[in-house]
Amino acid sequence: MPHINLLPWRDTLEKEREIRFYIITGIFLFLMGLVVILVHLYMVDQIDYQQRRNQYLKSEIKKVEAKIKNIENLKQERQRLVDRMEIIQELEESRSNVVHLFDELAKQIPNGVYFTSMKQKGDQIALEGVAQSDARVSSLMINIEASQWLTNPKIYSIKAMEDKNLKSSTTYRKRRLSNFKLEITQTAPTKKDNSP
Repeated sequence: MPHINLLPWRDTLEKEREIRFYIITGIFLFLMGLVVILVHLYMVDQIDYQQRRNQYLKSEIKKVEAKIKNIENLKQERQRLVDRMEIIQELEESRSNVVHLFDELAKQIPNGVYFTSMKQKGDQIALEGVAQSDARVSSLMINIEASQWLTNPKIYSIKAMEDKNLKSSTTYRKRRLSNFKLEITQTAPTKKDNSP
């Protein structure tokens, strides 16, 4: 009976299996490497996409911040203009008040009373003057109280003094004058006061 050696066939089969195993392992490793590379590229692409989005959002935020700053500047400019308009309107409304003030003072001052100083701060007016008597100062205060443009007279001082302008002689008697300080308030008459 002939003798058949099966060892080389088994060795060949074993080597083929090893080669197949290495080939399958190589293919598997190649596929795994390919998957890892694809996942890595996908993640890099997603990161780039997110960075582009972030950059776009940052640029849009800068634009919006610039617009907000511009709006704030416009609000400040608007407030300045409104303040100027209010001042101009107040000046326009009070433009004739100076004329009324001097006209009213000229109407209300009695004979024998002279103003030497006048200072105005807001609606308050401080007057200093000389009168021939205390009665004339009282008359001035009564006239001011009755005025539509002047109110609230407050006397601060009345001092008696001699008139130094008159030369002393036997024919002239020395006159006594009253030096006074008072404060009044300037007001605008209401429509009711102006009605006939």
